[in-house]
Amino acid sequence: METSDLTTTITGQDRAKLADMLFEIGAVKFGAFRIKLHETRPDAPLSPIYLNFRLLRSYPEALGFAAELLLKLAGPLEYELLADIPTGITPIVAVMTYLGKVPMISPRKETKAYGLGVAIDGEYKEGQRVLLVDDLISAGDSKFDAIEKLQKGGLVVEDVLVVVDRQQGGAAMLTEKGFRPHAVVTISQLLERYRQTGAIDEDRYHQVVEYLGLK
Repeated sequence: METSDLTTTITGQDRAKLADMLFEIGAVKFGAFRIKLHETRPDAPLSPIYLNFRLLRSYPEALGFAAELLLKLAGPLEYELLADIPTGITPIVAVMTYLGKVPMISPRKETKAYGLGVAIDGEYKEGQRVLLVDDLISAGDSKFDAIEKLQKGGLVVEDVLVVVDRQQGGAAMLTEKGFRPHAVVTISQLLERYRQTGAIDEDRYHQVVEYLGLK
């Protein structure tokens, strides 16, 4: 379905504005950070960049703008429901639900051992198309967990929408499994914007590029 009148192409200006907003609120930081990768590879080098989309819930303008861009990106896609991967993206998907007038469901990380014991929060019908939304894609593991829960509920998942693609193989993994990944912006585009504006210097730029294997 077409979600709303926001279904236009994302422009370079849109991406630049989002990049600036993320940097200004501290959602993009540079330094030395442990990331999800270190849960399985504790000896891996620390990441020189960290993206924290949980911060956006405290910044309504950035939150709303991210939701608008995701809806623009979703414009040509066919879906009946939005599904978040809790919890970093959850407030953004809630705004998408309101703006696009599309119902939202949430696959649980863990099924409740009490009450109804449901694996998916919200109302849905078997056979409905779901657009899965997350903040980032890196290795893709969390996407497959959520997709499996949705499919077990009888739902159809074909497209995965993210704000930022870290360009670390996750998009390729999804494609290989038959899913279509879509990103508002890539990590390369963020880095190039910060380089152009002087938010980071040349040394930091090349450090992150080398770490991510972008060149």
